[in-house]
Amino acid sequence: MKNIRTKIAAVVIAAAALVAAPSAAALASTYPPANGITVSNTTPAPGSPVTLTASGYTPGTPVTFTITGENADQIALVKFAVTTKTLGPVSANSSGVAALTITLPSSASGSYGIVASAPGFANQSSSITVSTTGGSALPPTGFDAASMAGIWIGGGVLLLGGLVVTVVAARRKSSSQER
Repeated sequence: MKNIRTKIAAVVIAAAALVAAPSAAALASTYPPANGITVSNTTPAPGSPVTLTASGYTPGTPVTFTITGENADQIALVKFAVTTKTLGPVSANSSGVAALTITLPSSASGSYGIVASAPGFANQSSSITVSTTGGSALPPTGFDAASMAGIWIGGGVLLLGGLVVTVVAARRKSSSQER
């Protein structure tokens, strides 16, 4: 009987660890921690210039910027065709920063993904949303992993509480059987 309780307790603890692990990962800082692409304007208008800056490189490193989105290469064969344009390489300066100023096409619209890549370094990414209204872009929609941390932690606490209740009930049962 004791062996079965030990196995049940081990399974419950393993399940609690599986519940807690995603919340710990969601609360971890993003990679790379101190570096990334900064964008001079994350909601530019069509036809406006945008400066992309990537940091964390050794001086002289060739950095290539890749932009993906509608009309990224200014060739619109289909209205909503997603295209990719590679720019560079740009050499990192003495501070390890590579900067590139681009001018968006006048037909730019929607979201654009930006990736900076260099040999021997992790890719860095960012995005921009072209604003055709002159104001700010639409608010982000979809799943936000950081907002789910409370739910994951709450589920872990409930699971742990269930484990405690199970262990206490098993101890009471075994102590009542010994008398």
